[in-house]
Amino acid sequence: MEIFIDTANLEAINKAVDQGIVNGCTTNPIIVAKENSHFETRMKDILKIVPGPVSIEVTTNDPDGMIKEAEHYAKWGDNVVIKIPMGSDGLRVVKILTEKGIKTNVTACMNMQQAVLAAKAGATYVSLFWGRIEDMGYDAQRVTNDTVNAFKQHNIESKIIVGSLRQLSHVNRAILSGAHVLTIPPDILNKMPLHPRTESTIREFLDSWEEFKRVQPLKK
Repeated sequence: MEIFIDTANLEAINKAVDQGIVNGCTTNPIIVAKENSHFETRMKDILKIVPGPVSIEVTTNDPDGMIKEAEHYAKWGDNVVIKIPMGSDGLRVVKILTEKGIKTNVTACMNMQQAVLAAKAGATYVSLFWGRIEDMGYDAQRVTNDTVNAFKQHNIESKIIVGSLRQLSHVNRAILSGAHVLTIPPDILNKMPLHPRTESTIREFLDSWEEFKRVQPLKK
């Protein structure tokens, strides 16, 4: 399983890369807009920092426009992955981009059949939106697990990304779902190493060591 960071914030990306916990990065127009920075400059900065795939989403639903943007973005680096929205036009665009050797990530998939169609079109990655699936009243873990099993059964090579992870419980269940990649926002990623019992245990170890040194000073 791989972990991607879902952000365009350079400080958050640098921190996660320095920790050695992320394999890639995903972005979308909303995430990029929050940074209030020049789009191309920010994407190229991210591509320099992240050692693995970086998903950059097209900003139009027009097929010709999507292809034009994708071809432009793909020139920015070997680790560029183009995010294409799920849909009839999106599937056709993915097929064309795949034939051109451009890696793709079909985004906003909400069920197994969408993911299978995206994979059949040639997507490198397919993204299931965990939180939004649950917003509609469905079991996101079941949807993801069924999709993973279907891919295994039919020898589908596309990787399944789970996004829209809004809380730690989503992450826990997504890990168990068998997804190939979890893309996690910085606020959730920063909470994952923390546990009150871990902190109190470490504090206990350190306090005991300090007491030991006080009672029995270390020999020089």
